[in-house]
Amino acid sequence: MADRLEELESALRECTERLCRLEQRVGALEGPGTASAPVAPVALEPDVLPEIAVPAGAVALVGRTLLVLAGAYLARALTERGTVPPALGVALGLAYAAAWQVLAAREARAGRVASATFHAVASGLIAFPLIWETASRLGLLAPRTTCAALVAFFALGLGVAWRHRLPVAAAAVTGLALLTGLALFVSTRDVRPVFLTLLAVAAAIEWLAYRERWTALRWPAAAVVDLVGVMLVILSSRAEGWPEQYVPLPAPAAALALLALPLLYLASLAARTLLRSLPVTAFEATQGVFSVLLGFGGASSALATHAHPVVGLGALALALGALCYAAAFSFAERRAGQDRNFYFYSTAGALLTLGGVDVLLGPLRALALAGLGVAGALLGRRFGRMTLRTHGALYLVAAALEAGLVASGVRAFVGAAPVRLESIAWLVALMTAVGWAVVASDPAAPRTGLARLPQLLLAVLVAFALGAALRAAARALGLPFEDDAGATAVVCTAILAGLALGYALAARRLGWPELRWVAYAAVALGGLKLVAQDLPAGRPATLVPSLALYGAALLLAPRLLRVGEKRSDPSP
Repeated sequence: MADRLEELESALRECTERLCRLEQRVGALEGPGTASAPVAPVALEPDVLPEIAVPAGAVALVGRTLLVLAGAYLARALTERGTVPPALGVALGLAYAAAWQVLAAREARAGRVASATFHAVASGLIAFPLIWETASRLGLLAPRTTCAALVAFFALGLGVAWRHRLPVAAAAVTGLALLTGLALFVSTRDVRPVFLTLLAVAAAIEWLAYRERWTALRWPAAAVVDLVGVMLVILSSRAEGWPEQYVPLPAPAAALALLALPLLYLASLAARTLLRSLPVTAFEATQGVFSVLLGFGGASSALATHAHPVVGLGALALALGALCYAAAFSFAERRAGQDRNFYFYSTAGALLTLGGVDVLLGPLRALALAGLGVAGALLGRRFGRMTLRTHGALYLVAAALEAGLVASGVRAFVGAAPVRLESIAWLVALMTAVGWAVVASDPAAPRTGLARLPQLLLAVLVAFALGAALRAAARALGLPFEDDAGATAVVCTAILAGLALGYALAARRLGWPELRWVAYAAVALGGLKLVAQDLPAGRPATLVPSLALYGAALLLAPRLLRVGEKRSDPSP
């Protein structure tokens, strides 16, 4: 026994010596002053070990949620075996899900947010699949009743989440409601109740946005309701009627359902921007424009396809356009920090007005748009508003396009088909000239920069109108050029040369900068046309006048413009 103790002591001494030598070597490697430091024993404390970021009680909450779901599946098993009648089983399942929402509210009041969130999510996982299965597999509820149950349970879940500030629960109940709505659309093929249900879900989300709560939920809600809205437009606009597997919907009812979409989002936008003075967000600008296009465009398509009048749509669009203009100039313009809202509402007013005029006035829309353009020019000059001047110019551009004035001007410049102007086109041309004169002669209007863009647009329109008028006048005089490509090229070159010299002379006398820009553009276009049209299609008898006319314009127009610039230069 003593020998064994001696052996153990000897081995211990040897290990100690080896450890000391190892310590000295490590100290020598680390540097002077560290070799003699004692080696402290390392204790593996629990706090030293790396932690796994698991929320306190998360595992228990997951386990409890699984037990909750097990209870729901037990009720389903009893129903499938016939122990409980199907209607009673569905009622018990929904009551069971609602009870967990109540427990979620109680847990939230007690400050146990994680527990309340798990209760609310479990409740949604029970209720929404059960609602879908009740209509799709069991056939116990009609689609409308099923959609009403979906909205009711969504309202319950969202109300609990909003009241107790449970964002995860709000996102879960919203996502489950949207997915259930899409599933009901696929299974029942009854579009109207599903679309109205999704509109109700979107309306609740917009109410949350008004209260500045969880605004990110607006994107998925809008995406789903837009998707079903597009399907409604496609199905209701079929000339051959609805497919057999879908529940048919009359065109007026489809139009009313589609119009509810822009009314919802425009009302939400107005509430946030006008009542709460919040700036227009990217979502509101995107969804506002898309909902208007989808709602009004889809309703118009559905009604027109089935020969229903669309006058009411035009009147509604004009009314909304007037309200947008009123919101822009009566509210947004008078409040500080509302520039973005002002531009949005004024632009929306212009677009709605264009759409309303297009639908409501039919063949007279060119004259109506021209009248709006002149009115915008006059109001812009009266109140010194750049926005009104711009809108007036855009209305006149739309009128010129509608009357065929722009197309006729292009044909007058490049020698295409004969130019024939209707009486409406002449009136639009005259009103365009009046609008340009009103805007360009405004002494308060800026003289340079992008602020002259409305004047430039109108100057170009007047150039198109003058070209079309000159080409029509040449044809009315009986000049034999329509059947001769070379002679037609000469006439077009003469028109461009005359416009270049006329605008240059006007720029010299009036000093409006857009006149110089149009004169230079006419000279450049004449050169391109000479190479592309006159030379290939001409012959000596036609090339001589073309070259002479363009050469004269090339010599005189820059000289007139330089003189005009010197006269308008205020420097001594």
